[in-house]
Amino acid sequence: MAKGAEDSKNRILLAAAEIFSRKGLDGARVDEIAAAAKINKRMIYHYFTSKENLYVEVLRYNYRKISALAQGTYLPGDHPADNVTRALRRYFYFLAGDEEFVRLVNWEALHQGRYGRLVGPQLLDLLQSDLAQILQDGIDRGVFRPDLDIRQTLLSIHGLCLIYFSRREVVQPIWPGDMMSEEMLAARCRHIIDFTLNGILKHKEEAK
Repeated sequence: MAKGAEDSKNRILLAAAEIFSRKGLDGARVDEIAAAAKINKRMIYHYFTSKENLYVEVLRYNYRKISALAQGTYLPGDHPADNVTRALRRYFYFLAGDEEFVRLVNWEALHQGRYGRLVGPQLLDLLQSDLAQILQDGIDRGVFRPDLDIRQTLLSIHGLCLIYFSRREVVQPIWPGDMMSEEMLAARCRHIIDFTLNGILKHKEEAK
């Protein structure tokens, strides 16, 4: 693809991601996306053929961020607990800094995963393979519990991190303090790390 066409396509994706994250698929209008991207509307149909296909590409674009995030979290020479800590902290602060991503995940939940299932599995597999490798390494080295269910642990980690941001608007009115302050984010991240490690580390009686 020529550079000009690639630039146009990227502008469309960025504009569409911002609008879809605020209004969802049904509430977003192609005219609005074209205006935000400063591009002729017909070019959106030229590149993506439909609003639905554009939405799928926006999801793919955002899910790739997670795939890139997982790279480099597993360092074989490091202690397994340090690898888990690094992965959790990186994921948590990614979510803290990307409200657009969190909102898109929320919209996709409302869509019952109708579009995310078209692009999610292969990218999720990439993410899970890195985190699963960290957990399996900890099991193999006798640091993590031998009966640790890796898939359940991955799901728990995802939920512990994501729900803090995806339900923030609901919780904030009754929560003392700003949930997005540096202090609160650090406290929440530390709690998730401690909670996770306490659940996966081999107990002393198991080490005998």
